[in-house]
Amino acid sequence: MASVHEGEDTILGRRVAIKLLHPQYVGDESFVARFEREARAVANLVHPGIVNVYDVGRDGDNCYIVMEFVDGQSVKQMLAAGPLSIDQTIDIGVQVANALDYAHRSGVVHRDVKPHNIIVSPQGAAKLVDFGIASVKGTSSVTESGSVLGTVHYVAPEQARGQTATPATDIYALGCVLYESVTGRLPFAGETAIEIATKHVSSEAVPPSQFNPRVPAPLERTILHAMAKDPAQRPASAGEMARELLAWDDFGGQTTRFVPTPATTAARGGSERVVPLWESAPDRQRSDGWPLFVLALLAIVLVAGLFPLWSAVLRAGV
Repeated sequence: MASVHEGEDTILGRRVAIKLLHPQYVGDESFVARFEREARAVANLVHPGIVNVYDVGRDGDNCYIVMEFVDGQSVKQMLAAGPLSIDQTIDIGVQVANALDYAHRSGVVHRDVKPHNIIVSPQGAAKLVDFGIASVKGTSSVTESGSVLGTVHYVAPEQARGQTATPATDIYALGCVLYESVTGRLPFAGETAIEIATKHVSSEAVPPSQFNPRVPAPLERTILHAMAKDPAQRPASAGEMARELLAWDDFGGQTTRFVPTPATTAARGGSERVVPLWESAPDRQRSDGWPLFVLALLAIVLVAGLFPLWSAVLRAGV
């Protein structure tokens, strides 16, 4: 719906991103009014995982939004080098899920969650951008009901059917993003948009571990949980999805320790504790108690070896 340009805030001396609505939309006054109303609602979202909106308005024939300039790479750009690591996928997933949870509790559904709209800074902070087709509770939408919204590779089944988007719609899309992050491939592919959308509605995704054996079972379960066809079968909220991603599951005796980025720590309320998660190599044996076991075994062997000598000393003394 718009073109995006880099600009400068000459008053505060900072780089900004400026989104200009395409001319064909500017001529529709009712569309512009709804667009501005939704943009202002998004501007009220203040969260470390959501791009800041500084200004919304018109300048002659231009309808614009001025936003925070996010320096970094989109997840889509990062995937050009191959699948992301397990820790990196979880880190980004937690940040985006928390951002979505905040937006949903504020009455905003993004409706176009995809790797292109998640930008990660060099420090690992992930930001959700482009709420251009977001829906805002209590307002009429800039898009008509019954139309298919979002990007077809990440579109939820209910979106593909033209139904109203809900927070569960964003959760499904995030599940697709995490699927692509760990496998380097889309959950559903096809030659046409209709074919892909049909697969989202009726086909089950191949488990990620079949493409990447290093995907731990708990993470796979969370991804497939988010991608359930029935919205009621997905996590109850994006916040619950974030908790699933962070939860420790002692599955098959495998474990690892995942240190969140500062952005993840901030999103979780400032806690700095290390969160135990899953081993990125499923065939690696758990080693938590191994050193203690070795020490105990050595102690037993030592005692057993010294016992005859000690007995002989005692007998000699007698």
